[in-house]
Amino acid sequence: MRRRSPLCALGTGELAGIAGCSAFGSDRDPLEEERTVDPASSELSAWGFQAVAAETHDGYAAGGVWGRGQSEPDHELDFRGAWSVTLPHRDGATSDHLLAMYALPPAPDGTRSSQVWLWSGLDPADWTCVHRLSTGISLSGDDSSLGIYSPAQDYDADDVSSYRVESGRLDAATLAATMPLSNGWIGIDERTRIGDGGAYVPVWTGESETPQSLAATTEVRWPADGDVELTWTVAAETSR
Repeated sequence: MRRRSPLCALGTGELAGIAGCSAFGSDRDPLEEERTVDPASSELSAWGFQAVAAETHDGYAAGGVWGRGQSEPDHELDFRGAWSVTLPHRDGATSDHLLAMYALPPAPDGTRSSQVWLWSGLDPADWTCVHRLSTGISLSGDDSSLGIYSPAQDYDADDVSSYRVESGRLDAATLAATMPLSNGWIGIDERTRIGDGGAYVPVWTGESETPQSLAATTEVRWPADGDVELTWTVAAETSR
């Protein structure tokens, strides 16, 4: 059965791993794409992002963009922009990746900041196994900095059935979600670091024959009289 991108339509199903992956061969298919994100030039409108986010729940259920709540949570932030990447995998499957930015309250010195919401999902073709998903941002130069991020620790499906994605800000109601983890584990790539020119790269690894997703969030800050530019890198790996 062929499955299509959530930017078009998705099949249905729960997130769950199947042991049959271990019987697959070593014919790996890793894909990666890097793009520049300019907050002043959004690819998707607020309505467009809401529609795409809602469609992810049709195919990934509680593993969609907003997790177990399956709808955008109540918050006090203004939408700044959203962007998407679709990677074409073998046998007609795709991995879909979304990045959205929401404005956070400015600091007393005028420093601006945004909450960045990241989501990646892959619904594998028949006889194909998902092995890895990652999505992350990096900042260039010292005029912008990366703040707190979530998830910020490793999670193993053998120990937990879900993980929380949330901002550490207390001065406004921000975006948050509880994501299922029925297979594999969540980790943080060694490239991750907070501060000037920082980076955040969360990674899911495991073996799954069924839809698998990953969600994360972080904060970026930049001077009131400046601009911020992000490098967004997404990756996914399958085998058969």
